[in-house]
Amino acid sequence: MNQFSTSITYDETTKLVMMTLRGKISAQDVISVYKIANEYAKSHDCTKVLIDVIELEHQFAAIDIVNIMPSVAHYLNGLVVARVVGFKGFMHDLFLQKAKRFDVVAENFDCFKQAKQWLGSISSPTLAN
Repeated sequence: MNQFSTSITYDETTKLVMMTLRGKISAQDVISVYKIANEYAKSHDCTKVLIDVIELEHQFAAIDIVNIMPSVAHYLNGLVVARVVGFKGFMHDLFLQKAKRFDVVAENFDCFKQAKQWLGSISSPTLAN
């Protein structure tokens, strides 16, 4: 059984949704998490999301990213996503590669500060309905 925790908040001063994931996550859980991020961002009329996955362990094969990306990309449409991954691993790189293939504006970062600075430098897109 996959067990993970999600913490999500909105920072009014930076107009930024911040989400932290910890634990073990399945491919289906990944889709659910990005759906939650999308809904939360929409509820705050926000287009920038910072997701910390440093303490997250993927409980699925790399090939599953190919299968889940159409759904994930749907939820990331109109958002700018900075992912704090802590290190450059093939799963993180593959996720980013597939996200960009679906025209998702996303980047991976080693630390929270870099991710937040990058998001601050990006113009906000129009949030899709």
